[in-house]
Amino acid sequence: MALEVDFSRMDGQDALDIAIVVEDEANLAYEHLADWVAGDGNTEAAEFFKRMAVREQRHKDEITARRRELFGDVPARHDEAAPWQAEVPDYEALGREVSLEDAFNVAMGAETRAHDFYAEALEYIEAPEIAELFDWLRRAEIEHQRLLGEEMKRYLGYG
Repeated sequence: MALEVDFSRMDGQDALDIAIVVEDEANLAYEHLADWVAGDGNTEAAEFFKRMAVREQRHKDEITARRRELFGDVPARHDEAAPWQAEVPDYEALGREVSLEDAFNVAMGAETRAHDFYAEALEYIEAPEIAELFDWLRRAEIEHQRLLGEEMKRYLGYG
């Protein structure tokens, strides 16, 4: 079960700390999905999930670097074990056998939820440097959706 976020009660550090956890959760989830489907011999979906994990790790690294610039080594105020699940793929939407189309669809849902998460946060973040970062993250999720759409066209003939 995901935690509800009350962005009105957060400051910039809170927002960045949670964003780091959100991206880390997504990265780990995609790595787990890649291992799971690879175990069934589904190399196409496994490679897709691995690419998604790399994208999420890149986001986490960028957010972490920005947090360090703004707040130094101040400890995080949010438990990394908390289930934010703003960008975790919906495991329940997948059956025992996962097609490449299933992989794309579950990723598109995760990217849409991540966009909504960052867009909602933007409504409450007052610090310009944090708002700028969250707007970048929101736009990055839109770009991820666009890239997924292009991949779906290329691999599945959708469009």
